[in-house]
Amino acid sequence: MDNYSISMEKVIKITISFLFSLIIFAVPIFAQEDDIIDEQEYVPFEYEPYDPLIPQLFAFDKQLGIFAGINNVENKIVIVSHKGDDTLFIAHEFEVDKVVGRHDTHHIYRPKSVAIYDGLVAFLASHRDGCYFAVLDLNGNLIKRLDFPGFASAFSYSPSANELYISGEHDTGFDVIVLDTSNGISQICEKKDVMRLHYQKPRMSEEIAKRDPYGIGMAMIAMSVVFLALLMLYLVFRQVGVQMLAIQKRRSQKPTEKPSEKKVEPKRESVSSNAAMSDGVYAAIAAAIHLYSEEIHDVENTVLTINKVSRTYSPWNSKIFGLNTFNKR
Repeated sequence: MDNYSISMEKVIKITISFLFSLIIFAVPIFAQEDDIIDEQEYVPFEYEPYDPLIPQLFAFDKQLGIFAGINNVENKIVIVSHKGDDTLFIAHEFEVDKVVGRHDTHHIYRPKSVAIYDGLVAFLASHRDGCYFAVLDLNGNLIKRLDFPGFASAFSYSPSANELYISGEHDTGFDVIVLDTSNGISQICEKKDVMRLHYQKPRMSEEIAKRDPYGIGMAMIAMSVVFLALLMLYLVFRQVGVQMLAIQKRRSQKPTEKPSEKKVEPKRESVSSNAAMSDGVYAAIAAAIHLYSEEIHDVENTVLTINKVSRTYSPWNSKIFGLNTFNKR
């Protein structure tokens, strides 16, 4: 019985392992088969010329023998004829927007890209806040114009999809516009079932509000900053206090002189003025004073002389000019 149970456990384990390995290896096979089926079901569009979605300054139609270009100096679209006779000349011109006499330069439309589709000249012009797509005939006459908000710089045409794509990038986002060309380029219009996309880069406040709608994270950050600043101030003042106490302690531990080690200067004995002096000493002092007073003065003549000094007359020191004069009537 025990051997039977052991063998059953082995069979169960082997069966589970086999099923698990089968699932692991079968999933990629089924996925690969699905991919192959999808590839077989895909039906590509018919061949069409490559039209990149980038700005083009010039375009050429070999069948019609014309060039279409952008003249940024005069803000015009030029149509150049090339008939095969080795001559080129400007056949027609179209002014994109008036430039002369205008000061609102940020509202002047500037040509960004040009192309030739179905024997018609198409171009895109933009300024800071808007753009327009226009279609011209070969004589430079305006056939269709569509205005859109936002900035755009390039367009691309897909005949198989009957769509024309306009896009542009600006500092804060980008714009994408899809136009319907099922009725031809001359009857181009905006697709009703495809909305125009105007992407605006969200502001920082909008990003924060989106990630933290209740403001909990902002409150935690603000509180953390405040408490961190208080902690830093506490550590700084504490360190300053410790340093000040250490300096004061070092000053107080400087060696001081003991009273017993002070130098004791010997006292000078003063001679008492009451000491007895002999009469000879008094006589010598008096004689010395007398001789000193007699020698200090020279012998002088007691003759006084007075000399009169004559001065020339000068009106500057005349007293008469200092008196008031009265006119006699």
